[in-house]
Amino acid sequence: MDTTTAKQASTKFVVLGLLLGILMSAMDNTIVATAMGNIVADLGSFDKFAWVTASYMVAVMAGMPIYGKLSDMYGRKRFSCLDLFFSLIGSALCGIAQTMNQLIIFRAIQGIGGGALLPIAFTIIFDLFPPEKRGKMSGMFGAVFGLSSVLGPLLGAIITDSISWHWVFYINVPIGALSLFFIIRYYKESLEHRKQKIDWGGAITLVVSIVCLMFALELGGKTYDWNSIQIIGLFIVFAVFFIAFFIVEKKAEDPARYSARSSRMACLRQRQILAFLYEGIFIILAVFIPTFVQPVYASSAASAGFILTPMMIGSVIRSMIGGIFQHEDKLPQSDADICYSFLYRHAASFQYDA
Repeated sequence: MDTTTAKQASTKFVVLGLLLGILMSAMDNTIVATAMGNIVADLGSFDKFAWVTASYMVAVMAGMPIYGKLSDMYGRKRFSCLDLFFSLIGSALCGIAQTMNQLIIFRAIQGIGGGALLPIAFTIIFDLFPPEKRGKMSGMFGAVFGLSSVLGPLLGAIITDSISWHWVFYINVPIGALSLFFIIRYYKESLEHRKQKIDWGGAITLVVSIVCLMFALELGGKTYDWNSIQIIGLFIVFAVFFIAFFIVEKKAEDPARYSARSSRMACLRQRQILAFLYEGIFIILAVFIPTFVQPVYASSAASAGFILTPMMIGSVIRSMIGGIFQHEDKLPQSDADICYSFLYRHAASFQYDA
């Protein structure tokens, strides 16, 4: 086997390893949804079930602003493997959780690893492939992410009904181990890494503000009244740190967010708003529909999984079409996002009314 053929074969295995990591990361977002009814029945604490998803998402969000820079400084291979390791450990711990509080903490550990899998995977793809192939590869990765989201609820439902909810977490172990093997064995990374400064101030103020907001929204009207000093205090802390985030970012040499002077800032703002709206609706529907359907209609976890299938399939189609159009330069990605977000919002409202 000549050098070129060997390099192509190694690249294919690296891509396969990255796709397995994305498969695991995407399923972590949705596989728990259809198992939540059984988890609550087993562990109790119905008032805390939303935190099983929220703790994971907060941990994911906390790591994203700094993972990219850390991988630039210390190596993408090193951090990709470290993130997979955290995901594997977190998944195994979630499977053995005995209380809802333990599960929430272990999901946060799982999220520490999950937060870096997708951004680092795309960064590696951009390193491996020339610009003319990146759009196509991004579309493929997005389609796999969407397909994994489809499989998540269905697979979680089947596993929960046939075995136990514990195995919706254990299933990550062989997938993650195989991904880890491919990346360690076949990814040959350059030893030259860029020196960068990490914007710790921006990352910390952003995380503190979002966590305080989540606690206020979760505890308000349940544990404490909305006008109680505890809830008002959380909202005040959120506002202070959120404002501090923008102040810190203006003074930062290498901010976590893009500079307002960037010529592409308007497009980036647009995409961020659309991503916020899309993911917000997506997570709400994916988490609360199965939890509502199972007790109210006495449905099985499998039935709840099938209810989510049309929404998940739509996400796959969107990723595939968006990648193709972007690759062929037939439609700007921002326009594709606008069209899809409009349709998705109305589809969500129709599903809710039904």
